[in-house]
Amino acid sequence: MRYLIAFVVMALLSVITALPSFALCYDRDDNGRQTRFQLAEGEATDRRTGLVWQRCSAGRRWDAKLGCAGEVQRFTLDDAQSFATAQGNGWRVPNGAELQSLVDRTCSEPVVDAEVFPDIRPNEEGLAKFWTTSPVGMLDLYYNFDFLTGAADGNSRGIALNLRLVRSAR
Repeated sequence: MRYLIAFVVMALLSVITALPSFALCYDRDDNGRQTRFQLAEGEATDRRTGLVWQRCSAGRRWDAKLGCAGEVQRFTLDDAQSFATAQGNGWRVPNGAELQSLVDRTCSEPVVDAEVFPDIRPNEEGLAKFWTTSPVGMLDLYYNFDFLTGAADGNSRGIALNLRLVRSAR
């Protein structure tokens, strides 16, 4: 009997850990729905900052039934800036303050609202680093944020990282 209970507990834990995390983050209404972002298709307008974010990481596209579909692309900083420009409509690589504004320390892995940004997944190194255009001091490094931990780091332009595009509201 003890082995049966242990088996059932292990089976339940494996199912629970396989589910995507939807931590309650940011402002919520009485029904538990987030209120900070206005969601429309693949865009999330931040009511605090007025910035519009793509809900999916670059390389993926929004699908109303699936959320984010396709494969995440990683870019060097120069390629990220070229990719953003090619998207048109004012899309760009965010600066450090803009990207950091998405981090909510009340959440854990990811440290952004997974209801709003559903595709934060670790890479082969267990990280989910996203580019910014903000340089680190006088070095030729640029800030990035790991959306799993919220940690800031600096990388050279030639490292391939994730990209989340932003634009000003129209």
